Amino acid sequence: MSRPAAAVHRVIKAYDVRGLVGEEIDEAFVADVGAAFARLVRAEDPSAEQLVVGHDMRESSPGLAEAFAAGVTGQGLDVVRIGLASTDQLYFASGFFDCPGAMFTASHNPAA
Repeated sequence: MSRPAAAVHRVIKAYDVRGLVGEEIDEAFVADVGAAFARLVRAEDPSAEQLVVGHDMRESSPGLAEAFAAGVTGQGLDVVRIGLASTDQLYFASGFFDCPGAMFTASHNPAA
């Protein structure tokens, strides 16, 4: 999906992706981010086979995590879905499986 560069730069930061769900972030956008992340992982480590994805309890998190996973698998990597988890659990799973991970949480965002 094509998006204006300004819209992408508004939500993709150096260490995370932050934006309002439904306005700046939706499942199509997150699937594209997952695909891009998978390509980056493969560029860094051509032998990479998988990554871990977890999410928090927010209503939008499971769907966004699933869309991200679809983007990743579309690039040929497997996804270990740990489901509802804390960030610490994602860190553990990433270390346990020796692969990168992505956590879907809004814990640092304001209520909106």
